[in-house]
Amino acid sequence: MRRYRFRSEPLALDDAARASAPGQFVRLSDGWTHYELAGPPDAQTVVLIHGFSVPYYIWDPTFAALAEAGFRALRYDLYGRGFSDRPDVEYNADLYDRQLCELLDALGIATPVDVAGLSMGGPIAIHFADRHPERVRRLVLVDPAGFPLKQPPVAALIRLYPLGE
Repeated sequence: MRRYRFRSEPLALDDAARASAPGQFVRLSDGWTHYELAGPPDAQTVVLIHGFSVPYYIWDPTFAALAEAGFRALRYDLYGRGFSDRPDVEYNADLYDRQLCELLDALGIATPVDVAGLSMGGPIAIHFADRHPERVRRLVLVDPAGFPLKQPPVAALIRLYPLGE
């Protein structure tokens, strides 16, 4: 069963919910983080960071393919998503950076990793790579959030002059 919070939908993340969840949990400084790790322990680790609206299971096909190809695949739920805790803190780049650093440390992953970020996971991956270049071997961005689209000049005119009501 997949759980995620939508608007005001309550989601109790208690021991019973964690017991029914796939994957594993680790307690970090800001709360519990839900994750899944597959593949040979000595293989190159690929970290998969999901976007805003869909938790870690968005990576299901990629996660399975990486593990089958001999990589060590790690995916996790960002704080506030999926089965990870929803700490009462400011949700910003520092929080997500700390979460990933602590997760890698807790799992004993000390070698540089390949990091893939999808949508909102893109800026998180960029921030992590910028702050910790020694921990990142490669960076992959999949439709990253935060990059403005190039628009034709007519689009700018439409934004300036509203068309009707």
